[in-house]
Amino acid sequence: MRYHKILKKINELYKEMAGKTDLELQKYTSVFKEKIKKGVREEELLVEAFAVMREADRRVLQLFPTDEQILGAIAIYYGNIAEVKTGEGKSLIATLPLYLKALHGQTAFLVTTNNYLAHRDYERIGNVYRWLGISVADGSQSNEEEFDIEQKKIMYSASVIYISNSTLAFDFLINGLAESSSERYMPQLDFALLDEVDEILLDGAQMPLIISGAPKIQSNYFEVSNSFVELLIQGKDFEIDEERQNVWLTPKGIEYAKQYFSVNNLLDQAYFTLYQHIIIALKAHYILKKGKNYLVEEGKVKLLDHKNGRILEGSNLQSGLHQALEAKEQVEITQETQIISSITYQNLFRKFSSLAGMSGTAKVAESEFINTYNLPVKKIRTHKKSIRIDHKPKQYVTFKAKIEAVLKKIIDLHSTGRPLLIIAGSVDASELLSMHLLDKGIPHNVLNAKNSSKEAKIIKEAGRVGAITVATAMAGRGTDIKMEHEAIERGGLVVIITERMLNKRIELQAKGRAGRQGEPGETYVFESLEDDIIKLFVQEKVQKYYDKHLLSSSEVRSRKIRKSFYQAQKIAEEKAENERIKALQFDEVFLLQKRMIDKSREEIIRLSNINEAIVFFETHARIALDNFFFKRKSANELQRFILDYVDYNFKKNTLESEKEEIISQVNYVLNLVKNSLYHKRKQINDDETFFHYLQITMLKALDTIWSEQVDALNQLRVVVESRTTAQKKAIFEFETEAQRSYKLRQKEVSKLILKNVTLSTIEIKKEELIITFP
Repeated sequence: MRYHKILKKINELYKEMAGKTDLELQKYTSVFKEKIKKGVREEELLVEAFAVMREADRRVLQLFPTDEQILGAIAIYYGNIAEVKTGEGKSLIATLPLYLKALHGQTAFLVTTNNYLAHRDYERIGNVYRWLGISVADGSQSNEEEFDIEQKKIMYSASVIYISNSTLAFDFLINGLAESSSERYMPQLDFALLDEVDEILLDGAQMPLIISGAPKIQSNYFEVSNSFVELLIQGKDFEIDEERQNVWLTPKGIEYAKQYFSVNNLLDQAYFTLYQHIIIALKAHYILKKGKNYLVEEGKVKLLDHKNGRILEGSNLQSGLHQALEAKEQVEITQETQIISSITYQNLFRKFSSLAGMSGTAKVAESEFINTYNLPVKKIRTHKKSIRIDHKPKQYVTFKAKIEAVLKKIIDLHSTGRPLLIIAGSVDASELLSMHLLDKGIPHNVLNAKNSSKEAKIIKEAGRVGAITVATAMAGRGTDIKMEHEAIERGGLVVIITERMLNKRIELQAKGRAGRQGEPGETYVFESLEDDIIKLFVQEKVQKYYDKHLLSSSEVRSRKIRKSFYQAQKIAEEKAENERIKALQFDEVFLLQKRMIDKSREEIIRLSNINEAIVFFETHARIALDNFFFKRKSANELQRFILDYVDYNFKKNTLESEKEEIISQVNYVLNLVKNSLYHKRKQINDDETFFHYLQITMLKALDTIWSEQVDALNQLRVVVESRTTAQKKAIFEFETEAQRSYKLRQKEVSKLILKNVTLSTIEIKKEELIITFP
């Protein structure tokens, strides 16, 4: 009711705005900013600012925000997710809250799910902000060229920024690795409006974004482990859990491995790495499916987004699993790299002062949005009443019977000339359907990860009379199917979904392609007891019915069995939500430690002069020595420490007697450290450059230790998952082990700062400082 009162006021004021000249309308931006300077609250300007932007949209974009779109904009401004159905103009809705947030001096982000959409919306919408005197930037462009900090600074200085979630995340991570304040470019994270918010915050929540660095020492176990698991028999040598998430060797499998690798005890700590490689090789063969989880393209293993079938460019599985897949597919095994930094989308967007979203399918996940992000969902009515017809799902026993029914429906509908969009559950399924259509001589387009470069062209043609488009769920978001007038007259687009989806949102998104903006349309759903979701979650419940009706080609009649399709989807949704909650809990531990590392980095970056830097370094040198001399050391141990951390050229005969007191030994080594520092300063012969040298070497130490800790935490997470079988809570085990690991690495920081500063070699070429770390 409150929103409708605001809408009424906007409508009343809009009449006045419509009578203004261009110049009068444009002046409002500076008027609003003056009011804000004088203390007028942002909210008090809402009615006036929305009325101005509404008229600006009409004049500049030739698009007039409807009452429904204004209600969506109000909901967004007040920190909600607006559920706006596909085709109802989310891009236009966004202009109103983004303008008001930008007036207040905040950086307002419009975050989309890929760079294509960010660039498209910037091109279509950007001019209206400029017309009103608000700077706007295209965040997608920065990815096309070599990373340029100055370009980033310009882009992030804009008031409104159109950007993809992945670009924003990577830029955030890189900004966090800056070696000086001059290399930073990220503004304060004030306000983000997430388009397709459920895809970003729910579907994309579990996979962290990762910045990788130097390669690890490559294991030689990948190929031999792959050869071994190809000999194993499921049920005898290894088992897989019902949900096909975990795999393990049976006692017989362990005995077989001991013989194969000639080891006495495979579970001994000495053979942990070998055992780990066997398990990831099993996962590569029996958990991850080609065509569903990944594909091989141009001799490379490329991951697929499980929810829409798109290729996840630049993403690799961690902990050796990607290399295990490469061994399985017999392509070149890539180098494993160290993780320098990472973050999940969940925690990135929780850093924003205020957050809002838009989606056509958010209401079904409202409880999770509220619990995790404190984001309620407001359902916005469509401008025109939907007349789309959603037919009840048709359910079959076997995949074969289902496909026959799908093909019959395609042939019947194709004869009417109506355009058809057929949604398959995976790349393989889309190609199988394509083969069946080719056999029957039916022309069609295929849209999946293998030809995503043609997506815009294929979707553009999908609304023509007689067009048939076979696609994965990637055709469900961010793309507009332009319907021919004759196709609309024949009944509009028909969407045919060929299997029960993992969640209701993906299904609704696919259905939302048809019947947009009051157009006619229809949707059909075909499912079978051989669909993955049934096999994963309710197979035991349906097994007897399945065995009895295996040869039947008719529809499932049993109410109990029909209900199992709904139950399977519900279980899949609950499991996915639990996994997201668990991922968030693990990430909270990670973030807590990252915050402490960032605090230390900030201390180093904020050092203002050479004397402060020397004091900071000497403090850590003293900590390193205190830790080393916690117990009395022999002369040999002390010599080894000096050679490893202070001076490569140290001679044993200069070492004082072992009988000397520890305090005397500490002072002795401290003098060596100060001497090393003196020679480094003399060698550089420029205090500003020496100051820069100290900052870089100390920051490098922090980043190296953090990289090792991230790697350890990733491995630790895999290890603690297995402890659930011993009735232990994985997150508690993770917290305990992570804290223990962090305390050990804290001691390593001071040692590595000491080592980096004293033992790094220096070269100055063309006034550039080149540092080679020890």
